[in-house]
Amino acid sequence: MEHITHFEDYEWGILEDLDEPLGINMATTYGVFQNGMGGYVAIDITNCIDGASTLWFSNDQPEYNLNFWDVVDEWIVIGLQDI
Repeated sequence: MEHITHFEDYEWGILEDLDEPLGINMATTYGVFQNGMGGYVAIDITNCIDGASTLWFSNDQPEYNLNFWDVVDEWIVIGLQDI
């Protein structure tokens, strides 16, 4: 639980620079997997039907409606390649 990020608890400078309207509710979104470089696999618990997640970056545009496990699996493989 100590590694889960509640998005509403943080200031996200990227919000002012988004090209499209914010596609998640910050009050109900949690980063449950992070890459250590400002990237998160996030779930909006009010909108996570069929495993939908958001790939969230602190310095780049988010990607919405991605399959949670596909993204987590890919990030784990990338992490293992760096070992």
